[in-house]
Amino acid sequence: MTTDQPVVVRRDDDDDEILGYLRPVADRWQPTTVFHAVLAEPSERDAAEDVLRRDGMTSLSDPWWLEGTPGDWREVRIQEARPDRVRVRWADPMAEQPAHGHWVDPLATPLHRVRPR
Repeated sequence: MTTDQPVVVRRDDDDDEILGYLRPVADRWQPTTVFHAVLAEPSERDAAEDVLRRDGMTSLSDPWWLEGTPGDWREVRIQEARPDRVRVRWADPMAEQPAHGHWVDPLATPLHRVRPR
């Protein structure tokens, strides 16, 4: 491994849209979303890139979990994702929220594909 920086993976057939990043972890690579959330455990580079190409964009339509306050996990739906911010809506249709959703900083408020215990 020659770098400690994430490697950008782009979709070949869609104006080079970013699918996500491969983050170096020891001698392996961890696939992460465009907003740096973990998609799978670290693996060999080809396997990690396969996960990213298969799940990078489609995972954005899956349910995600956000910790609003410590220990209070809320299910959300991603409306828009950027490397530095993500716009979400609470999954609960009865929850009060702005029509446009909420912008969150994924570094300050990480999102998870599976609800943490």
